[in-house]
Formats: sequence, structure tokens, C-alpha cells
Amino acid sequence: MEYVFVDFEMNQIDYTHSEELKICKNEIIEIGAVRLNDTYQETDAFKTYVRPVITPVTERITELTGITNNMVEDAPDYAEAMDMFIGWCKDADVIYAWSENDLRQLNREKKLKSYENPALPGLTGRWRDFQKEFARMLGTKRRIALSDAVFYLGEDFQGEEHDALWDARNTAEVFVLSKDEEKFRKIMAPIMEIYKPSKNMTYSIGDVFKNIKLEGK
Repeated sequence: MEYVFVDFEMNQIDYTHSEELKICKNEIIEIGAVRLNDTYQETDAFKTYVRPVITPVTERITELTGITNNMVEDAPDYAEAMDMFIGWCKDADVIYAWSENDLRQLNREKKLKSYENPALPGLTGRWRDFQKEFARMLGTKRRIALSDAVFYLGEDFQGEEHDALWDARNTAEVFVLSKDEEKFRKIMAPIMEIYKPSKNMTYSIGDVFKNIKLEGK
């Protein structure tokens, strides 16, 4: 069994490109991924910047991700980067991302840029949303931030948030920790109790602390 965990960092398409925005609101500017074997050991990693062709990297995205226009200037474009990524992970049994946004972006940008690769349908057919699976383990439908999931499990977030490779690696870490069911349930019992009333909303660490404080009155 081979697992791949992937993350995309994206740049928003400028509002002046109204026709493009009807199809896709962002361009991928970084792909990061790690591969795990059947004993959950990392065996390889993949990272590439991706050159946007519609809108240069905005100041806001640079502040969020650290990615600058200089860093993507000589990077492969979407088609080249996707060919590289698909070639790297085409034999994976499962491909996980944290949230459904990455797969949605892949498909929308594929349409926008008329991208074709014969291996792509097989890849997307093995794509899974681990954010949703993690929430299901907690018995909730709430969308949980990756950094919160890492925190709940008593771990420190590795590397920098909004770095595609580190986000992928931290998703893999949460996956591995969740595979020890007894330990997972023991650690997560207080959090699972808090999450019992399921609602469709984003839940943060602050909300958890607030609830713990209220229960302790």
C-alpha cells in the first residue's frame, strides 16, 4: 500500500480577468507532497513552484505563503508541473489532501487551461479528503483546520504553515497518528466530547478552549 499526501498553495486571479474567473478563481503556485509506504514511513517527497500565467503573485499571498514572483519566475507552468506531479504519484493507492479545495482547484484549473493527461482520471479517482475523514473520526461534520488537528493530537506543527510540502507532511502526520485507534481515542476523548453537537461550520482552537472553560464553571 502506498499513500500520497498533497497540498497546493494558490494565488487569486485578478478581478479584471472576468472570463477566467467564471471558471476558476485561483492559480496553483506551489505543489508539495510526501509518499508513505505500508508501514507509514515517509519514502519520498515532491515539491515544485508553479508559474502563474494570468495574475502575478499578489502581496497578500506573498505575506501568507512567503512565495514571491521571483521564486516562480522560472518555475514550470500548470501543465508542466502537473505532468511532473502525476508522474511522481501515479502508482499511489490513495491520494489524500486536507479538505476538498485542492481537488476542486485541480479540476477547475485543468478546465481553464485545457490541460489533458491520460493518467489524470485515475489519479482523481483515488483522491480522498482527509479533513472529512478526520472529522468523521471525531463524530462531527465540522471543518477542522490542519493546525488544530495537529494541536489536538498533542503535536507541534512541523515547518511553516502555508508551505505546500510542510502542509502535506503534517497531514501525513495526522493520518499516521490516527492509525493507532486506541491511542487516538484516548487522546481525542475530550475533543470528541466537545464536538458532539455537529454543525456545518469551521471550528477553531479558541472555540475548544472556550467550551472547556464553560464546562469547568
